[in-house]
Amino acid sequence: MTLERSAIYDSTQPLVDMISEQECSRLVTDGAIAAPDTDIAGIGVILAFLISAYMTFAAVLIAYITGMVENELLGLVDRRLFRIRSLIQHYPRVQTALRKFVLSLSDQQIVTGIAIMAAGLRGLAKGNISTYHYQIVLYLAWLSSSVHLSAISLLTPYLSTNHGLRTWRLVGMLALLIMLLIGLVPTLSDNWGTINDFYDPYHDIQPTGWGVPAVCFWGRTYGAGVNNDAPLGYAILVVSYVWKFGELLISPQRLYRLAVRSPVRILMEIPLCAIARQYARRRQMRHLIAFRLYLTLCLPPLAVLETLVSFSAALWLSVLGLVFGTLQIVIPRNQNLASTAELEEKWGFGQLVPLVLLIQPLGALTEDIGVRHNKHHGQEVEMEASTPMTPESIRPMLLQPPKPSNHRTSTPLISIMGEVYCQANTANEPSEFITVVGRSRLFTLLCGSLQFTIIMGATLVFYVDASTIGYYRGANWRLFTVAIGLYTLSSWLCIAALGPYSRLGRKIIR
Repeated sequence: MTLERSAIYDSTQPLVDMISEQECSRLVTDGAIAAPDTDIAGIGVILAFLISAYMTFAAVLIAYITGMVENELLGLVDRRLFRIRSLIQHYPRVQTALRKFVLSLSDQQIVTGIAIMAAGLRGLAKGNISTYHYQIVLYLAWLSSSVHLSAISLLTPYLSTNHGLRTWRLVGMLALLIMLLIGLVPTLSDNWGTINDFYDPYHDIQPTGWGVPAVCFWGRTYGAGVNNDAPLGYAILVVSYVWKFGELLISPQRLYRLAVRSPVRILMEIPLCAIARQYARRRQMRHLIAFRLYLTLCLPPLAVLETLVSFSAALWLSVLGLVFGTLQIVIPRNQNLASTAELEEKWGFGQLVPLVLLIQPLGALTEDIGVRHNKHHGQEVEMEASTPMTPESIRPMLLQPPKPSNHRTSTPLISIMGEVYCQANTANEPSEFITVVGRSRLFTLLCGSLQFTIIMGATLVFYVDASTIGYYRGANWRLFTVAIGLYTLSSWLCIAALGPYSRLGRKIIR
């Protein structure tokens, strides 16, 4: 086999009619050279996608840090751990400008994601796209998808009152989700994009697994079979989209209350109330120990749930997706520069146009900030920035429970649940258990520990990925399992050590 034959095929004919399963197996074993494609991996195209994605994330992050988010989007973790407060009532013009800017960028993300994914699937069907270029297409769309989801989190209150904008975004999100689920199928193979030890002494440019036609992996696996990380990728994708669909269709507060808060609250409070009542009557140490042990089991999952429902979780989803997608694009591109750099590194009309188009969203940002508003127009902006009053917005936030009265701010949790709360509380009343737990320093420490675990776990996963892309799979699911185990163990040790000194686990002193 010559290297030229493995790299050159008639793109007008479906590859599946030209190459048999045996030929694909031979190419996977011997490797091939990826021909350049400036429409997919040109320097201008790649930079346009990356800059647009990072601009979107930066806009959402700035809006979060500066308080330009609606109060209903902020959860317990946002308020207690990161000290974020909504300030849009003081700066309505800034909030409107940021919203228009993010709206414009998110439109770009969903449209470009669908467009490039459609081009990739067409190339896959025709059989004229290599594994390398299909990898670029797939993760550019993944990156666009991840950033669009974080933008949706910021725009949820606005879209909930603009049904036309919400409807077409739901359609676009569903289309991109289906495309990504189909597009991930070739990557299920454990041999997807592996370089191996191909070597031909007669050529300076060596064949790699990146040059193998992507269609060879459609419905077929090689090497050890299915990639162990494939189910994890599908799970992250589906859960992310289902959660964002729920936010657009149902109020985040109501969704969280019905699907998460009420069931978890019941599972936690019933045993705690029973133990607390026994302790209130008998004051036996074994009941106090049982109460503390059950809290040790309850608090770490509760910290995870409160983190997931916070706005910071959307930011984590976005930044992790950004870094992961960037690695999956940049590293394979560098590994193929020997065969593609001559064309894909050149600047031309097709590379400059995508970058110039990035200027358009800046107009949306300066439209409301840079123009002097008269009094009448300023009133319109303020009215537009305000959110219509609904029963959900009037009702006290579920993630910001009412403050307890002053005479009970230092009362131990076991006393509250055993002597007053469990006898009087009903399913429809605000949970004082959640109130007390959410305001405790111990619970804030657990939430901070979870953030630290995410940072360290993600850093380890990205480091392993960066060193293994193109060679072998990094087994990310094992690293995630280790991170979950370490967080659980550290949380238990933290509660065991600090619980007796915290309001949550302190005994009654009389």
